[in-house]
Amino acid sequence: MSREPARTTDVAALALDNVDRLVVGTVRDVHRAAAARAFGATRMIGGRLPESLHDAVATSVYGALSGVLRIGSGSVRALSARGVGTPIESSQFGRTVVSAVNGLIGDELRMLDDPQAIVMSVRREGVDVPISRWQVGDAFRGAGGHLVVFLHGLCENDESWQLGSKVRGSTYLQRVADETDGTPVTVRYNTGLHVSENGRHLDALLAQLVDAWPTRVTRITLVGHSMGGLVARAATNHATAQGSTWQHLVRDVVCLGTPHAGANLEKVAHLGSRVLRFWPASTPFGAILDARSDGIVDLRHGYISTDEWEGQDLTARWGLDRIAAAPLAHAEYHFIASTLGASQKHPLSSVLGDLLVHFSSATGVGRTGPVVDGATFEYVPSAHHFALLNHPAVGDWLIRWIDADHRQDRALAAPAVR
Repeated sequence: MSREPARTTDVAALALDNVDRLVVGTVRDVHRAAAARAFGATRMIGGRLPESLHDAVATSVYGALSGVLRIGSGSVRALSARGVGTPIESSQFGRTVVSAVNGLIGDELRMLDDPQAIVMSVRREGVDVPISRWQVGDAFRGAGGHLVVFLHGLCENDESWQLGSKVRGSTYLQRVADETDGTPVTVRYNTGLHVSENGRHLDALLAQLVDAWPTRVTRITLVGHSMGGLVARAATNHATAQGSTWQHLVRDVVCLGTPHAGANLEKVAHLGSRVLRFWPASTPFGAILDARSDGIVDLRHGYISTDEWEGQDLTARWGLDRIAAAPLAHAEYHFIASTLGASQKHPLSSVLGDLLVHFSSATGVGRTGPVVDGATFEYVPSAHHFALLNHPAVGDWLIRWIDADHRQDRALAAPAVR
């Protein structure tokens, strides 16, 4: 049974909820902390009466404001339940908003069973493709036996691979379809969930897709941007542990700007939340930073396994060391890194990497050595993190890797010459 589609009224209700929780709540808590300090100097003279009067008025004002927002949120949700409001995913902009919201608080949306919570699915032209032989065959007519699966990054979606297509004149998906034997397949998922959980979902999804594919699947290539690379590795790790079979078809795992050893931005957010908690007046702002999703927190160290976070409050500590996950012995791993500067030693490159991920992390080098032994890496200078979604050099490498496997497979299949 399919869920009712999320509507613009659901988005409005969610916005009101978060204004109440984060904005009003933060202002109220900062006000209380500042007032406590201010009235500390007057207690010796006027006692606690002025402070009590102030607190009563402030509590009344903030309570009334919060009440109005909650009533407004409930009313708007009631309108949505009656079918009022345009389905938010009826436009590309709406789908982009939903994906961004899922990246920020997708774990909370899933817990509340909010209709805006994304469920992992194969996508075609901005809509879900149900995994049945008939519907998959209809969506991928003329499909070959080589699946090239594209996995987007945090707050992105399946349409993010179209970035810059008007300027470039093409996308990775178009090039794979036109220049190789591969069939491009895009997947959308809730990036606010733990990477390990999305890995489990992807394991199940690809197992179903291989069974439903209109022709026999002979090879799979996984291409992940940013978090998508971690999800790809999490899926193969989970599939191996669970005894799945589709991962034996994987010949290449391509990771574009993936924070294998952690993302600097998440580390800064974690450190900032800890620093803000040192002072009572700034503590509420630390709570805002701590409200980030499980998926974002996983990026601090590039977690891909449940064992790395289960039972831990990762917003209250720097984090555990990563647990080694064995790569697929029969697959080639290609890690692509970029930097803002024209070289790795440029000051911008040294400090910011590609803006979100440092060069060493994108190439899979952690504090204890390579994350994946034997992985090869390529470098794109003067390019930011999102440029890797559609870059000519990356496209050329991707086509070359797919063609290399194709030529090798044909050579192995060819009869011996006497």
